[in-house]
Amino acid sequence: LDKVASEIKNKYGRRGIRVEGHTDTDPIRKSQWGTNERLSQARAEAVRTYLVNKGIASRQISAVGFGSSQPKGTKAASRRVEIVILQN
Repeated sequence: LDKVASEIKNKYGRRGIRVEGHTDTDPIRKSQWGTNERLSQARAEAVRTYLVNKGIASRQISAVGFGSSQPKGTKAASRRVEIVILQN
């Protein structure tokens, strides 16, 4: 994430950034989050907080959790955070 923060600051300093959290489709059974949507939001917020702490303006970056709505080919690949550079 340090490299990502550096790239964002150097190349995309004036563009909006959206951090998207995702999960697999397995139901949450025993967890503080309770749902995949909450877990994915927590993932996205954790990355957003890290990037803000590395110098990216908080007004520039948002976080959203998609839960299991956009799965990848495997469960492991579905447990992810994606960083999207927005068109301004």
